Amino acid sequence: MEIQLSTSEMGVLRKLQRNLAGSSDYARVTCVLMLGMGNSPSFAASCLGIDVSTIYRYRSAYLHGGAEELLENRYKGYWGLLDSRQLAALCKELREHIYTDAKGVAAWIKSAFGVEYTPQGVADLLNRIGFTYKKTSEVPCEADASRQAAFAGKLSEILSGMPEDAVVYYADGVHPTHNSRSTYAWIEKGERLEQPTVSGRDRVNINGLLNAYDVTDVIAHDCESVNAESTRNVYQSALERHPEASVIYIISDNARYYHNKKLKEWVNGTKIKQIFLPPYSPNLNLIERLWKFLRKKVINTGFYRTKEKFRQAVKDFFDNIGNYKEELESLLTLKFRLCNSQTISF
Repeated sequence: MEIQLSTSEMGVLRKLQRNLAGSSDYARVTCVLMLGMGNSPSFAASCLGIDVSTIYRYRSAYLHGGAEELLENRYKGYWGLLDSRQLAALCKELREHIYTDAKGVAAWIKSAFGVEYTPQGVADLLNRIGFTYKKTSEVPCEADASRQAAFAGKLSEILSGMPEDAVVYYADGVHPTHNSRSTYAWIEKGERLEQPTVSGRDRVNINGLLNAYDVTDVIAHDCESVNAESTRNVYQSALERHPEASVIYIISDNARYYHNKKLKEWVNGTKIKQIFLPPYSPNLNLIERLWKFLRKKVINTGFYRTKEKFRQAVKDFFDNIGNYKEELESLLTLKFRLCNSQTISF
């Protein structure tokens, strides 16, 4: 006697359920959700404190006319001009196709349902049903989800079985450019917030390590070039910082300098063990999030007339990394998304 609900329909009903919390209509929506999750009418009635005949009445109303008939049209104003099944179809369309503006979505709604929306009306509707306008996430087309999943399993075994005094670092190089970029900010309506820029393209080269379990343990070397020599230097700093560690794992991508013959020979005589990410897997490198945070806090929000002032600002960021501890602990969790959108945690 359960109801077959699509993922999109479940999402719409969940949103509606949250907005109806504390009202008499909450039980109606919760009833449909419970049946959609495979619960029996008698179980739903017992949980909601209503009789079974009411459960059947709610079920029949939803199957006949969707959420509008279930709620006897009392809540239609919140959703606008579309019924729950149309909203579910809209959600499905947005998950499967990219729309870069509200006009395109409005055109699809008109074509699919014969309902006209203004672009602003579409934007308001999408915000209400749980969508937001933001940048897409870039994923290398060469990335292999199966290899990423296999790596995640292997790394999980290593981390769960490592000694208590072991240290784990993520490694990478970054090359911030001495030039401010425009960014999103809260700006008064009708006003412009102008940000000065410079025309230079000078770069600061940072070879860095980030402790997977201590966001304030960051080793960042300003170097002439990110290469095998500067990599050895940051590795040496890790050894000096953690003399008590029985082993130091360093997780990195497959840049050529990490595979340098002389570097590997030197590493073999130390407590360091290198772990290499699958090819094209920046999404699995925790330190990439730190670089984005650096851009947000220093590069995209400040103006530095000279390269030296820019370099000093980058240095100050790392020297005072503890000031960002609370934000970084929220950002730098060991939770990753594979290239197939599957989420994993360590």
